[in-house]
Amino acid sequence: MKEIRVNDDTYRRAEEIASVRNITISDLVEELVDSVTGNRDLVTSDLDTLFAALDSGRNTKSVGRLRRDELHDRPVLHQY
Repeated sequence: MKEIRVNDDTYRRAEEIASVRNITISDLVEELVDSVTGNRDLVTSDLDTLFAALDSGRNTKSVGRLRRDELHDRPVLHQY
């Protein structure tokens, strides 16, 4: 095992990130190196999760033909 040196602020931020993700700092560094060097498995799985969430949230049912005023209607405009 090798040691690396980082300033205290960077180490504290790494600790916070690792804690939130429930991983060790070593695992965090490995993930960072993998993502920078082209091992995109983590990034790909994150993107897959994101797109799956987007797909599940889409309304795919037709609402029928809309008039121009319905198409451009914005609820925020009703405040004024």
